[in-house]
Amino acid sequence: MSFLSKIGKRLDSRYPRFFNGLGRILSPVEAAVKKPVFGCHMCGQCVLHSTGMTCPMECPKNLRNGPCGGVGEDGSCEVDRSKTCTWFKAVNRSSKTPWAHEIYERNPAVDWSLEGSSAWVNAMTGRNHHDRKGPQWQKVHFVKPGEKPMYSGSRFERLLRAGEFVVTCEVNPRDSADGTELIEYARTLEGVVDAVHISDNFLAQPHMSGTAAAGLIEQQTELETILHMTCRDRNRLIMQADLLGAHAMGVRNVLCLTGDHPSLGDHKEAKPVFDLDSMHFISLVKKMRDEGTFESGREIVVPPKFFIGGAVAITAPPREFRPHRMAKKIAAGVNFVTSQLVFDMDLLEDFLKRATDLGILQNTHLLIGVGALPGPKAAEMINKHTPGVTIPEAMIKRLAGVPPKDRRSEGIRIVVEQIQQMREMPGISGIDIMDMRPDAWFPTPEIVELAGLNNRPSVPPLEDRAVS
Repeated sequence: MSFLSKIGKRLDSRYPRFFNGLGRILSPVEAAVKKPVFGCHMCGQCVLHSTGMTCPMECPKNLRNGPCGGVGEDGSCEVDRSKTCTWFKAVNRSSKTPWAHEIYERNPAVDWSLEGSSAWVNAMTGRNHHDRKGPQWQKVHFVKPGEKPMYSGSRFERLLRAGEFVVTCEVNPRDSADGTELIEYARTLEGVVDAVHISDNFLAQPHMSGTAAAGLIEQQTELETILHMTCRDRNRLIMQADLLGAHAMGVRNVLCLTGDHPSLGDHKEAKPVFDLDSMHFISLVKKMRDEGTFESGREIVVPPKFFIGGAVAITAPPREFRPHRMAKKIAAGVNFVTSQLVFDMDLLEDFLKRATDLGILQNTHLLIGVGALPGPKAAEMINKHTPGVTIPEAMIKRLAGVPPKDRRSEGIRIVVEQIQQMREMPGISGIDIMDMRPDAWFPTPEIVELAGLNNRPSVPPLEDRAVS
């Protein structure tokens, strides 16, 4: 907090009625100036300096630290393809401002109680919480994974710390109030993978609660789960409650995601929440784990011990910024990172080079998302309708060049070849296999076997250092 803000905060505590009155006078003036120029939404916490003079509240997900992984190849927003992504513009514009370095800082979470108030008065009095900004990631001292304490003691964490090439896959909760079929499927993966990702209303559609599904799998199978939790459907109250509940059911790994917008699913009329973005969610989980308090500062009787994950969109524009956003997540508290689906190996190598040159790849565990394409039509549909995921034309032609009955097998061969390449790439700690047809085709065991990964390593013993 600046010296002037400290003075303003002290004055605000003595004369709050004066500043409230000043805010009522200035807020309509501020709106008249900033709305037509910047598209201002009057959030009361202006961060235009940090976003290339682009209002982040223009983002349909209220991202204060974007962009998300749904940016189209042309820079378009996944929610409205006719518009350019707000954060795509912010990243590109920031380099032209005198405050270019601020794009690498973590902006504070939105205080919704300030909505509609004057950001000018809030900045003057320190009400805008700019003292909660995360530092520029380049100035953060990163501790290498091997030098950190054990956080959760999970199998997944121990394997990564031991330098094993881990294998995970996605398990999507079913459209059922009965968990029998889910458990039966999960048991087919025992001994095949090291952990299973439990999705959270994937494709922005309702399914069985991911938290409940993870608890069932933890308690009724030999599998360990990585629970996905999105900001789309939760405010910060239920986020913290769900984390405590998940931990009580045995979950020790959590992946913090922003989530797809409801308009992309089958309940388009649903109200999106997006109280926080994934960056703030990560720091929230870290605070609960390391400080033993809720966000409010209230003490947690038994704090949850999670191995914290985040996501990276390797092939989504603006590609030059993706390693920086991953670094911001590491600075916020991420222990491992899982990528969206990657099919273009050239783009993957480019990302790895950028991350290596920035000196961040060695500061986390990176898992790459892979999947077997069932055929050329599915590949074309992904290219057309899944922003952020790019499938090379040569791959589509290869799938089209075999008889229809052999196309699924060819898709498996392609992903096996890619996995073998990835095993030779420095900086990749493992893979996350995603089923392209999660309701009808489950090739994960075949992929694992053909890739020579079916003999999964035994779990390393817990280290002498106590779980942090």
